[in-house]
Amino acid sequence: MTENSPPLITGSAEIPPMPFGFALDRIYRIVRGHSKVFLGIAVPPAVVTLLVYGVMFGVMFAKLRPYLTLSGGPLGAVAAEFAIMRILFPSILIAMVPIIVVFAFYLAAAFHASNKIDSGTATTVRESFRMAWGGLGRSLGLFLWIYLRAFAPLLALEIVSFGFSGWMGVNGNLQGPPSALWAFLPVIWVLFIAAYVYGVIVALRLCLAFPASIEEGLTAREAIRRSSQLTMGSKGRIFLLMLVIYAITYAFMFVLYMVGAFIGLMGAVAMMALNLRASSPWGVAGIGLAVVILICILYVWIALLYASMVVTLSVVYHDQRRRKDAPHSIQLPVPEDQLLPPGAEPA
Repeated sequence: MTENSPPLITGSAEIPPMPFGFALDRIYRIVRGHSKVFLGIAVPPAVVTLLVYGVMFGVMFAKLRPYLTLSGGPLGAVAAEFAIMRILFPSILIAMVPIIVVFAFYLAAAFHASNKIDSGTATTVRESFRMAWGGLGRSLGLFLWIYLRAFAPLLALEIVSFGFSGWMGVNGNLQGPPSALWAFLPVIWVLFIAAYVYGVIVALRLCLAFPASIEEGLTAREAIRRSSQLTMGSKGRIFLLMLVIYAITYAFMFVLYMVGAFIGLMGAVAMMALNLRASSPWGVAGIGLAVVILICILYVWIALLYASMVVTLSVVYHDQRRRKDAPHSIQLPVPEDQLLPPGAEPA
């Protein structure tokens, strides 16, 4: 056999993973080339989320308004604090129901689009929504299963903490927490950190369940099992890839923030030069325009962040399928260009 002979897939050989730099370049190309699709998919979830939070904070403000205007000294401040605790927890629980449903819908649509694009098939926002709506029940069940498997301990700690605060507010304990409770704060923080680390580790094992469920038509249980199989031995690499993607999107947000701050500063200087007050019609219009721009910047950042994460998992999913599902028992020559994932371009 000569040196130019193609590599063989043998029972002991393992196909190497996609090079780290190639994976980052591929993710960037997909997000940049199909940004309209991913931004379009994120519009309805963003609108619904803003409406839910608007209603939630509006109701909370109406309920808390008497406490916010209370002028009873320290006891009045403590009464307002515990009123917030008493109202905040049930408000968050009620608001989380539609937000969870919307987020599961978004994940199904976004993973459908990213799987298709990474496989070399074009798709549209309407097609992604149609697929997501048809499998909403399965996607919602899978999302809840993944979240509870990963973050049930953290959720339990949060429920206990909020429940204790709410109990103190309902019972009118205006003297603050017992002094002995402060001694347990370090232990509580350690438990929170441990629960969070545990959740991240479990989430890494289950991170390919959604793309597997969407592409292979698996049930929630089958998708969980499939993700555990595909991520075996690759969790560290997946975590590092996700961390780099997050750092890049955070840097992008920082640039947008600096640009927005500069524009805001120039607007303030212009208002001062024209002797305009914030309460004047032009001042109100300027502030309103600044708020709209800020919301648009946040939307673009969050949409691109989630799109990058979804595309990353789709790219990793296809790469792991290429490695794990290869017919190792058959010795066949495999040209090097066929070691790329479906739809990938040679470096």
